[in-house]
Amino acid sequence: MKKTLKATGIATAFAVVIAGCSNEAVDLQVSDEEVTQEDKETINTSSNNEGVKEFNLTVEETHWMFNEEVMEDAWTYNGSLPGEEIRVQEGDKVIVNVENQLDEPTALHLHGFPVPNEMDGVPGITQNAIMPGETFTYEYEADIPGTYWYHSHQDGARQVDKGLYGVFIVEPKDEEDYDIDEVIVIDEWSSMGMGDMDHEGMNHGNMDHGNMNENDTDHGNMNDGDMDHGSMNEDEMDHGNMNDGHMNHGNMNSDEEGENHNMGGMTHAEMMNRMYDTPLINGKAAPEIEAIEVQEDGKAKLRFVNAGLFTQIVSIPGHSYKITHYDGQAVNEPEAIEGTPFRIAPAERFDVEIELDQPGAWGIQIYAEENKERLDAIVPLVYEGYEDNDLETEEASSSFFDISSYGETKEVDYGEITKEYDMILGTDDGGETFTINDKQFPNHESYEVEEGDVVKFTIENDTEVDHPMHLHGEFFNVISKDGTPISGSPIVKDTLNVRPGETYEIVFEAKNPGIWMFHCHEFHHANAGMMAEVRYKDFEPDFTVDPDIPNKPE
Repeated sequence: MKKTLKATGIATAFAVVIAGCSNEAVDLQVSDEEVTQEDKETINTSSNNEGVKEFNLTVEETHWMFNEEVMEDAWTYNGSLPGEEIRVQEGDKVIVNVENQLDEPTALHLHGFPVPNEMDGVPGITQNAIMPGETFTYEYEADIPGTYWYHSHQDGARQVDKGLYGVFIVEPKDEEDYDIDEVIVIDEWSSMGMGDMDHEGMNHGNMDHGNMNENDTDHGNMNDGDMDHGSMNEDEMDHGNMNDGHMNHGNMNSDEEGENHNMGGMTHAEMMNRMYDTPLINGKAAPEIEAIEVQEDGKAKLRFVNAGLFTQIVSIPGHSYKITHYDGQAVNEPEAIEGTPFRIAPAERFDVEIELDQPGAWGIQIYAEENKERLDAIVPLVYEGYEDNDLETEEASSSFFDISSYGETKEVDYGEITKEYDMILGTDDGGETFTINDKQFPNHESYEVEEGDVVKFTIENDTEVDHPMHLHGEFFNVISKDGTPISGSPIVKDTLNVRPGETYEIVFEAKNPGIWMFHCHEFHHANAGMMAEVRYKDFEPDFTVDPDIPNKPE
């Protein structure tokens, strides 16, 4: 069944695919003002040599308009939210120069793409953070096609939340032709200033990558317009000295619509649901969310990227569709589905193929599963000639897409398992902080492997919230869910959402030497301790931790 919404304020501008070739480096920076669509259309891709693509990203504060009523000082790459789309071709050498114009250190992590360890962008683990005024150059070989994204990995709970993310796409040499190829980046914003809540104060001195000490941070006098957060000092909200793993959210009061909501005693999840109240699609809030304009008898590829903190539900109305890729990796023989929404957790990507054979004005609904009241967005999918029609959306469904049985089976030779590990996702205090095998970062779990090992992890979620677990440096195969072998297509991912009570088994071949983080990508969970590492035996980083740089890898 479907329902109808008024199609008001539909914008029809589209992102431009970066393409072309010249003899100069790409400079994606446009101006200090908000990047407009006209600006984007003037951006050209270029290369120093055949097959070499070079990009300049400037990390800066930008006054960003989510819509005509909601404006905030965001942190951006080249003045755009999300950061400019970087789209390259399989086989390209990619060079990204990151200049930091913020007043604090940052770094850039290419999420999901297997890079050399020194290019992973994790401060204190693979490099020192990029200090204000400095530039760091990342180099990659674009040898694995797919939909990826990039984001800061320095104080991620804060920096990504304030806007430091963008999309990275590697097009395959044999890419299928699509009439529409659009990215839909999902995020959320807090009008109560959640992104400005600095979760620093963690002492990393015991971490064996170096003496990474953080100064205690005073969060006092954090006011956001007419919304008074009060005197949020260390007595009321103590994010400092987190060696004991305890995060006290204290007496957080907000006055919303004339009502006083006392956040004291709330769990972290409850507080998140209260504070995040503005759903974003490609950096815009309703009614400024851009429509996807299509023509009948075409074929569309939609790349969904969850850059936020909530597991989202995506409901595509009126059309059958195929999910062709998870985290950029192909699904074997995906079948058409209709009327079945899918979940997409933080950091996951789903590529969807839609046959455009149902003329009309449709609304793709995207909402946070645990926060639909506040985070519920509509992406218009509008056929030519139907621009003035009301949007039709899908009725709510009680069943969801099941990744474990989708697609056709295909034999995969994983080799002989040489190492097996358990990863128990837990909490000691009801969800204020989180653990892996009862350990909290920086006194975290370390899993040792050797090059050539075939490693199996059994991941069990013993908490009451989702944990999208992300492994740096390697793809992994999901081989079972809750003790039952995967019955559909082989599942190759870099981020796996483990819901409460679920258990998954994953396998990967250790073929990319380094020290790789394995952590929850709900960044507040990582910040609250849910980080581990996969360390190759005898591997030594090729950089020296600078004790004067406040590296903050979570």
